[in-house]
Amino acid sequence: MEENKQTPETEAPETEEKKAEAEETEAEKKEKKDKKFFHRDQKELEAAKAQLAEKENQYLRLYAEYENFRKRSEKEKTDCYNSAYGDALTAFLPLIDSMTQAMQFSPEDEGIKALAKQLSDILAKLSITEIESDGAQFDPNVHNAIMHEENPEVGENVITQTFQKGYKRGDKVLRCAMVKVAN
Repeated sequence: MEENKQTPETEAPETEEKKAEAEETEAEKKEKKDKKFFHRDQKELEAAKAQLAEKENQYLRLYAEYENFRKRSEKEKTDCYNSAYGDALTAFLPLIDSMTQAMQFSPEDEGIKALAKQLSDILAKLSITEIESDGAQFDPNVHNAIMHEENPEVGENVITQTFQKGYKRGDKVLRCAMVKVAN
């Protein structure tokens, strides 16, 4: 019976082999586990990148929409102000016409001269200018032709007489000039 007993020396190599095999399988298991985590992490990273790109796209669209809204609001505000300003100035045009007629009837009256000068200064301060008409080319954007005459001495579409002065502020026409056009 003694023959069946194994010595510790013979047990050691077999145990070492088993340990080595066990370590290899554990290493393989760990490697497989690491690969699984790596692939899962890669998928999560790709998903996070896609989500970030989506959010960035949403942000850029929202920012562009806000910029458009801001510009549109600013333009509407400016247009509203200019329209109201133009309407208020248009209300004073009959006063300007009356002052011009008073100057024609009483050119020597000092009071009328002083008022006309003051009114002229106010118009300059408000950037209101007269639309050029007598002797100028007819422009339908700033002139309103109410009469026509045949005159061979004057060129075609030349304004020969102004019945009512026109005024503008910058590029905005407050009132078109009423004129007579030749040919």
